[in-house]
Amino acid sequence: MKRKWDKAEESYFGIGIYQPKTWDNIGTLWRTAYIYGASFIFVIGARYKKKSSDVLKVWSKIPLFQYATLESFLDCVPYSCQLVGIEMGDKSIPIKAYQHPSRAIYILGSEDAGLPNALSNKCHDLIVLPGETSLNVAVAGSITIFDRVNKGSK
Repeated sequence: MKRKWDKAEESYFGIGIYQPKTWDNIGTLWRTAYIYGASFIFVIGARYKKKSSDVLKVWSKIPLFQYATLESFLDCVPYSCQLVGIEMGDKSIPIKAYQHPSRAIYILGSEDAGLPNALSNKCHDLIVLPGETSLNVAVAGSITIFDRVNKGSK
């Protein structure tokens, strides 16, 4: 049995969207997640339909989990994994100052409503991206993934 291992072996992340409005945003986020090493992506309250624009066939390389309800998603959060909401708000930490946890699930709200309080209250941390208005959800997720990769994690 292996007794010592590299900290990187204990690190993973996934990212997803709560009630996404458009399939294009899911596809864009899925591709970014694959390219930058996410373990999985997910959607809550929506079903993804395969897009012909998926030239990398990311569906075959990184899993997409689909949860019908918030409760079914929360029941599946892995042990010792932190839920990190990406949301504008008074409790949010600027991403520039944020140290990403080694095991994280990043969650974005829908394009028009953001994260509901029931979900943001379940998050270990909330982070906010720079800017006075919200970004496209796939862009916000891509920036968050890049920040994690660029900084590393705890």
